Amino acid sequence: MSSVVLRTFTEEEYHAFFKQYQADPLSGSSPFRYSREQISRSYAYNHGGYRENYVHLGIFLDSEPVGSFQLKGMDPVKKQCEFGIILRDDSVKNRGIGSEAIRLGMEIARDRYQMKTMIGDTLGRNTRMMRVFEKLGFRLAETVPEAFEMPDGTKEDRFVYRKLLTEDE
Repeated sequence: MSSVVLRTFTEEEYHAFFKQYQADPLSGSSPFRYSREQISRSYAYNHGGYRENYVHLGIFLDSEPVGSFQLKGMDPVKKQCEFGIILRDDSVKNRGIGSEAIRLGMEIARDRYQMKTMIGDTLGRNTRMMRVFEKLGFRLAETVPEAFEMPDGTKEDRFVYRKLLTEDE
């Protein structure tokens, strides 16, 4: 596989990513529409130090921005954080890119921010993400019935996964 790297986006790379971004149909989101003004505001908010205990990184494949990875709610006392990930479109899915990005994100959380636990969640219908969690050693910690209301009015369960990041797992 080509080289996957996590690093801070430049504003130009952030725009390049979102110009090609297509919302995953599994998320139930409306189709994404790129707006230069909106993405510039998003970049400033996510990269300008306005969000405490939050890190936003780009996922790059051979220098091309193909995804977005966030460490969220980093708690320096509990030493745990959550993460979020989105990939640009179907052309970069099912290739191990997301799994490698999460693995790299776990290293960054542990080594750079001294996190000991990482938490991720997904919709009940997202079996692909559940397989990624299991492959990377996450364990199902909680199921929250009907936690997400979808645009069509249906409800989806929330599956919460945890992973210890320390060597003594």
